[in-house]
Amino acid sequence: MIRCCLLALVMGVSVSCSSLPVPGSGGVAGVEEAAARRVVEASAAKTGNAWKRYREVKVGYDGEWAPLAVRLQPVLTDPGFRKSSLETYLPRRNEVRQVHAGPLGKKVVERRRPGIRVAFNGTPSTDAEVLGSAALVADAYTAFLFGSSWLAETGREFRLMEPRRLDGELCDLISARVVPGFGPAEADGVIAWIGKETGLMRRLQFTLTGLDATRGADVDVTFSNHFTAPDGSVWPRNFVEYIHRPLLAKAHEWRMTSLVLDGKTAIR
Repeated sequence: MIRCCLLALVMGVSVSCSSLPVPGSGGVAGVEEAAARRVVEASAAKTGNAWKRYREVKVGYDGEWAPLAVRLQPVLTDPGFRKSSLETYLPRRNEVRQVHAGPLGKKVVERRRPGIRVAFNGTPSTDAEVLGSAALVADAYTAFLFGSSWLAETGREFRLMEPRRLDGELCDLISARVVPGFGPAEADGVIAWIGKETGLMRRLQFTLTGLDATRGADVDVTFSNHFTAPDGSVWPRNFVEYIHRPLLAKAHEWRMTSLVLDGKTAIR
């Protein structure tokens, strides 16, 4: 956290404060975990229980990094290789394979906890920061894609927080812990924003405790432009990520370009 603040000051970036609650800060005293879990499970059912339902999900993404995010976290953002990606998820085996592409070439990430393999243009990397960052990204993108169905299976210590509005919709806020956390983290705190009207996860806040460079920071991703696949499952197509602490700044914006569910094309 101190490192990020110092970098921001050195670069002449003004540090503003986030108005969002801090992930891991708990919930309303006296509210049973079962009530919060029911909200998450209802959202998972609403979107088709993707984490339980599919053997293989293939997805394509394309996006842009904010310059500040690249300057603060060049290894994590890795813009030379992470412009677009084709990713394969095997939920029942908890495996991810990401093929990233950018101006410097191709980066392949293969993640099956606790293992991680990374290669740049065919050359394997043994750099600890590179491997840890790639593991964090693979785990986080699993959460983004599968949303409430992933959280229903992996979360614990669910708590209800005070509802808040997002883009006009009142949302239930669910605080939880994920163990293990993202990448090398033993655990991370999350807050899921689930719309009371739509039942969709609209935002996911989370901590980044697994890397020295991000410890003490938290970020969020908002999900929009949801669509219904031919089989009835519901998926977001647009994603925007913001850093919230130690400074408030946009980090990344990306969109889904293709989706194949157990061999059946949902988006071309």
